[in-house]
Amino acid sequence: MKQGRFYLGKTGRCIWCDVKVMEYFPQRLVGMLYLRVASPQRAFWFPRCSSVHTWGMRFAIDVIGLDKHQRIQTVIRNVQPANVVRLVNVDSIIECEAGCPLPLELWQGEALEFMSKEVCYEDS
Repeated sequence: MKQGRFYLGKTGRCIWCDVKVMEYFPQRLVGMLYLRVASPQRAFWFPRCSSVHTWGMRFAIDVIGLDKHQRIQTVIRNVQPANVVRLVNVDSIIECEAGCPLPLELWQGEALEFMSKEVCYEDS
């Protein structure tokens, strides 16, 4: 699975240090379902996506819609389990813990930069 970090483009501030990129159907279907709790440093990025579901989830999430230039277009806070969210004019979606303390609404129109990181698997 591709992983990386998101930075706020204009300041270079790291927004999420642990971003999982959900590129394939099985990853997209499962998303955050396997998590028992959310982490403030973790986010899930769904490229080429304009809707998400929260069926089977154990906690609420915040949903951020990005345009094709990865600029923040929409922020929907506190999406409860068992919902579907469809966003217009977005090219990708980020899911993170509900109540994310970042001032995402103030950053609407700002670009985020994604930096990939190597995934290292240790031998057991």
